[in-house]
Amino acid sequence: MFHSINSLATQFPIIDKIAVFLADDLNTVFISLLVLMLVLKWKTHHLIFAKTLFIVLISLILSDLIEYFYHHPRPFQLDLGHKLIGHGLSSSFPSQHTLTVVIIAFAYLLAGFKTIGIIGLFVSLVVGLSRIYVGVHFPFDVVGSFLIGFLLVVFSNYMLKEMSLRIRRMRLQQLFD
Repeated sequence: MFHSINSLATQFPIIDKIAVFLADDLNTVFISLLVLMLVLKWKTHHLIFAKTLFIVLISLILSDLIEYFYHHPRPFQLDLGHKLIGHGLSSSFPSQHTLTVVIIAFAYLLAGFKTIGIIGLFVSLVVGLSRIYVGVHFPFDVVGSFLIGFLLVVFSNYMLKEMSLRIRRMRLQQLFD
């Protein structure tokens, strides 16, 4: 699958430039729009934005742990395909670019912000495919990012709900003591 996506690279320079933008900068554009929405609609978006930021920070720690225990070389390190962008020798799995947008998408979607969530899932797919196209990730890295992102959001939602319930119980207990 990697070769079927990446083999198109270098054949059409304009598509290569678009793919490089999508791989490197689309997630930044998407996050910038969310920050703008946060500024414009603070009351509606501040809690989901803070929760999403927390989950993204957890994903960075998790990615470092995964790299420590499971370092997977990038395609160009194995002399596979075409590499259109510069990249370090960090582990290929998971795709942090994709993971970040996936977390944003699922966090907003599961919080009831369906439009942002669906747009986020589409952006995640585009970012993931473009990361494969430019030769810095395998399809497994992108699929893994979707799975890890979804699980992190679901787990975080569960933990935050449990913490909230425990705090309420403690407050009620204090009222009756």
